[in-house]
Amino acid sequence: MYYPADEETLVRWVQQTVKRAGEQLSALLQVELPAFEVLLVDMQDWDLVPHTDSEEVDVPHPYMTDITTPPTLVVPSEIDAIFGEVTSEKFAFMLYHELVVAFLEDDPRPWPENSPLWADEWQFKCAALWLSQILDGVQGVVNKDVRGQYADVFEPELDGKTPVTIRGFDWYEDTSSEDFLAYELLLEQFAADLLARYDITVLPRFLTGYRVEREEFLSDEVTALLADALGEGADEWLEGLDYF
Repeated sequence: MYYPADEETLVRWVQQTVKRAGEQLSALLQVELPAFEVLLVDMQDWDLVPHTDSEEVDVPHPYMTDITTPPTLVVPSEIDAIFGEVTSEKFAFMLYHELVVAFLEDDPRPWPENSPLWADEWQFKCAALWLSQILDGVQGVVNKDVRGQYADVFEPELDGKTPVTIRGFDWYEDTSSEDFLAYELLLEQFAADLLARYDITVLPRFLTGYRVEREEFLSDEVTALLADALGEGADEWLEGLDYF
């Protein structure tokens, strides 16, 4: 861990948060905590941080980058205002998300060459929310305040679906931070609904079918894999979600 001398309290909290979450993920996924470094950065030095994509630094938040060896969990001393009020639960949720990324990236099983964005993103969000619920006592979603600002995203249109759905969203060069945050909020709601009906063991079951040598997974194929991991009646439940 690398950090400014005056941030010992914050870095100690980050270390404890990562340790507790790592123990839970190790037990769930049956793998050891992957090797990575933690870099806590003052905002005056934010333009110097290692990063893979500009999106990682344009809106300051914790992120994992593999541009370094070993990978680095980069943690800003301040979180961008777009994320609303930064409570300890919300900060921890962000760390959990990146820790899940580290665990799944370290899994030696192959990733499919091509797959829809949501196929990977739901995994990260669901496991991170699970950690928030079992470690921090979060009920439902973490980002309740930000969700209130994006209420229109959750309002179904005449076709019964929300304006943007989890499976319909994709990332483009001109995608705004606000649009991506709206998508993240939909994913978080999906994770909350999934965990309320099922449990986190769906993740390792899903990975068994998803982490295989394969050139491409289509969205419908990923949906079928997820429904199979969830069990009987899950396909109807998934299709009934207005944001899915």
